Amino acid sequence: MKASILSLHTALPPFALTQEEIAAALIEMVAADDQRAETIQAMHRASAIKQRYSVLDDFKKKRQEWKFWGKEFPKNLPGMAKRNQCYEKEAPKLAIAAAKGAIEEWGGNLEQITHVIAISCTGLVAPGIEFSLVRHFGLSAFTQRLAINFMGCFGAFKGLALARSLALENQQHRILVVCVELCSLHFQIDPTPDNLVANALFADGAAAVIVGAEPNPSEHVLWEIHRQSSYLLENSADKMKWEAGDFGFNLKLSHTVPVLIKKQIKSYIDSLLTADYQNLSYDWAIHPGGKSVIQAVEKALQLASSATAASWKTLREYGNMSSATFLFVLQELRKQQKSRSWTAGLAFGPGLSVEGIVMKRGKTK
Repeated sequence: MKASILSLHTALPPFALTQEEIAAALIEMVAADDQRAETIQAMHRASAIKQRYSVLDDFKKKRQEWKFWGKEFPKNLPGMAKRNQCYEKEAPKLAIAAAKGAIEEWGGNLEQITHVIAISCTGLVAPGIEFSLVRHFGLSAFTQRLAINFMGCFGAFKGLALARSLALENQQHRILVVCVELCSLHFQIDPTPDNLVANALFADGAAAVIVGAEPNPSEHVLWEIHRQSSYLLENSADKMKWEAGDFGFNLKLSHTVPVLIKKQIKSYIDSLLTADYQNLSYDWAIHPGGKSVIQAVEKALQLASSATAASWKTLREYGNMSSATFLFVLQELRKQQKSRSWTAGLAFGPGLSVEGIVMKRGKTK
């Protein structure tokens, strides 16, 4: 018996901005001098990102119209409470949009959903996103609710692992898994290298899946989940961190992360792709934490560009949406005219940790 992804849907907030628009807005916001302005522009140009999405419309407004950043920015910065209040308002709406699409594609009865798992690392609220989903869709009061918080970019892998276990526990279980991230709430003004990188990469988005085992005739398998595993990279505990501060969450990101990934990923993949999964042709769903991350994996594993096309397109069109991004990559794989029967997924997050998954594509409808 295998657990399967039975539906998948992604959702985006309404405000789309090109990298050029974001860079120009950041330069104005921080009153950057010529040298700093060139640094910001260069980082955005080199990011391999075309556009990103945000729940905030301040980037498209004049300073005197700013609501989130405020008219006195940067003298007075929005604190953690204000950022989290925005998360509490906007995150459930985006999560509901993603879940609604996944439920509609799945086509089952809401009464069949036994568990709701919500994943996020860009805000904290109790009762959480999973509670909002249960209430919005009128699910049973007996629906089990679980939250996976602060796991960063590999959060979707943890959600899938938990859903897989629940599905294999009882073939009647149907688990709704939703990732929602509002990274743009945590823009940081201090021009440290970490902040400059984060400001150039991260964005908002949500994605949802339904997971279950032993699908009935009305359900369609997108991917069977065959294997999952985790690994802590050596000598990397301080290389990637996500910490709460007075003015939002702060990213700590070492420039050595791609080097560590390139050095250790091959041995990890050898352990993930055991004998039964060797010598197969894979699409590689690499979480696009940044272009250097994708490049490091490509070089270490000697992957053809066609095998990682979905990761590059996701990065280009949406940026890094933390936990939701991997599911966006899977959605891009669904759109490809030529796809392989097997998919290998990878994501990296605080630790520094790597998560891997091996899946088999279902039959096309």
